[in-house]
Amino acid sequence: MKKILKIVATVSIVLFVILFISSKFNFLNEFNSVDIRNILVLIYLFTSLKYFQMEVKEKNAEIQELKLKLKNEKL
Repeated sequence: MKKILKIVATVSIVLFVILFISSKFNFLNEFNSVDIRNILVLIYLFTSLKYFQMEVKEKNAEIQELKLKLKNEKL
């Protein structure tokens, strides 16, 4: 799931950059609108947020596991 979120975020930001550059050079005009670019940015932000939330959950679980192991070794 994390890998899918990372891929979607990367693809959306790459598409945004392509559309932004195309708006400056006037090509791909039929696909180029501010709404599409805004949607791509929102997709990037949402998927990045979910990706990093999952990362934090995994790291917190690992920290708790290591704390428990350390506590058991002290006893």
